[in-house]
Amino acid sequence: TVSYSYSYCTHFTDSLPNKPPSLPLSQHTRCSTLLLRIGSPLLIMASSIEGTAQIQPSKALGFLVLGSSVHDVLGRLRAQPRIFPSISVIYDSAAPLASPIVLTLDSNGLRLRFDGPDQRLRLIEVLDFQKSRLSYNSGELTRPGTGTEGPTFRSIYNKLFGPTYPGEYMEDQGVYVLSYPGVAFSFPIKKEAWKGGADFVSVLSSPDAQPASSMAIFAGPSWLEARTGLFTRPVQNPRLPLVNGASARLSSANDEVEFVRFRDENMVEIVRRHNQPFWVRLHSTTPQDLITELGPPSAIYRKHDHRLSIHRTRSLSGGANGRGHQDDTDDTEPEDAQSDDEEDVSDVSATSNSDYFYNYFHHGMDIFISATRSSSHPVATKIILHGNVPGSFEFQRYRRARWSIELSASPKKVEELRLHSEMGFDEALPLLRERFGEGQRPMPLNRGSDSPSSSCELLGGWEDNESAGDKVDIKVVPGGSESTFGNTVELYGFPGFIFEVLRNKAISSLTVF
Repeated sequence: TVSYSYSYCTHFTDSLPNKPPSLPLSQHTRCSTLLLRIGSPLLIMASSIEGTAQIQPSKALGFLVLGSSVHDVLGRLRAQPRIFPSISVIYDSAAPLASPIVLTLDSNGLRLRFDGPDQRLRLIEVLDFQKSRLSYNSGELTRPGTGTEGPTFRSIYNKLFGPTYPGEYMEDQGVYVLSYPGVAFSFPIKKEAWKGGADFVSVLSSPDAQPASSMAIFAGPSWLEARTGLFTRPVQNPRLPLVNGASARLSSANDEVEFVRFRDENMVEIVRRHNQPFWVRLHSTTPQDLITELGPPSAIYRKHDHRLSIHRTRSLSGGANGRGHQDDTDDTEPEDAQSDDEEDVSDVSATSNSDYFYNYFHHGMDIFISATRSSSHPVATKIILHGNVPGSFEFQRYRRARWSIELSASPKKVEELRLHSEMGFDEALPLLRERFGEGQRPMPLNRGSDSPSSSCELLGGWEDNESAGDKVDIKVVPGGSESTFGNTVELYGFPGFIFEVLRNKAISSLTVF
C-alpha cells in the first residue's frame, strides 16, 4: 500500500506561482486537503512520463492528451503513485462548475488546467524542466540532473522547433513568450534589458539570456490567440484518448456520450460523439438495448436493501404535469442501493431475478433495471447522472455527465421547463416549484458513513473503492478547526426527478424515473 496526499484548494488565486502570462484566474484563497491511501493501483499503459515524455504540439505531452476528462487523467495519475506521489487539485468551491480545475504535479514539475463545465484538459504546463524528461522529434529538450534549469533559446529556436514569428513581451511579469502552433515557451527578461522594438532573437541569444522557465501545450495557432476562449472553445479530441471515429462507427458501443437530454413522456436522448442519438424510454428499454448501444457496463450492482421504501417515489407521481411514472418496484432512489454483490459484467443472466444497476463509470451514469408489473421482463426504470463535482464525496467515482431537462408546456398552461447541469439549484428550484408545486421537504443525506450497513452508499463503491486500504479522508485545514467537507447533501424530490444538491447549491447528481 502506498500513501500520499492530495491538496485540494477549495479556491484558487490569481497569485499562483508560475502562472501563464495573461491567463485570467479568479481571486480566491482558502484551501483544504484530501488524503488518499492507494491500495491496489490499476493496471494501465506504461507512463511515458516515467521515461521520456514526447511533446506533441496542440495535442499532448506523453499520455496527457488535450481534451481528456479530469476523471480519466486523475485516474491514470492515481494509478501510478510512485511516479506521481503528489497531486494538488485546485478549484473554486463557491462555483466549482463555472471555474477551471487545476491539477498540480509538484514532483513532476507539471500543471494541468481543465474547464469547469465539461472538465476537459485545456492546457498542459511544464513549470520545472528538471523534474521530467521531455523530447520533441527524437531530440531531447532537457536532461534532469544535468544542472541546466531549462532549454535555452538557441536549442529551441535553432535546433528543435526552428524559427517562428516574434512573440509577446509581458512587461508587468518580465516574461517573453516565444510561441509556436500548439506550444509556447516563457523566457524571463528584465525590464531594463528589453527595449521596445528590440530584436527578440538577439536579446534571447545573448550570453546573459536566461533559459526558458516554463512551457505550455495548448490547442491553437499561437498562445496569443489560444488564451482567448481557452476554457470555452469547442474541444476536438475525445474525453477518452482511445475513442476514435472508426471504432465508434464500427460499433456504437465504442462511442462516447456527449450529452443527455430528458424529454416528455419518459424519453431520454443520449447524444453521442460519432453516432446518432440513442433514445431510452423508461419502463420500456431492455438491458439488451443498453448493451447494444452503450456497451457492457463497467459493473453490475445488485440491490437488496429496501429500508427507505417508506419514501416510495410513487408518492411523487401526482405532480402538476403527471410526469411521475407509477413505480412498480420497491426501489425509491438510487442512493439507497445496498448490497455486497457486484456481478461479473459478462454474467448478465445472474441478475435476472433481482433489481440491479448498470454502472457506466466512463459515461457518468447508472441505469436501474427492474421487472415491473407492466412488463414481464426487466427494463430500464431509472437513470442516474453524476456531476463529478470537485469537493463532493463522489468526486472521481464517475466521469462528469452533462444534461438538460426540456419539458414542453402542459395542457394546463404550465410553462415549459428548461434546466441544465451547470445551473445552481438555487436558480433551478423556483422553476421546478413553478412547474410541479412546492414538492416535499428536502431530505438530508450523509455520504460520509463508515459502514456498509448505512442506507446511503455510493453505487458499486463500497467493495470496489472503499476497502481498508483505499479510504478517502477529507479535512478542511485552514481556520484552525478540522471539519468534514462535502459529505452532507440534500435530496429534493419532484415528479420524475430527484436532485442531489451540495451545500454550495451545485447539483451533484440527478435521478430520473
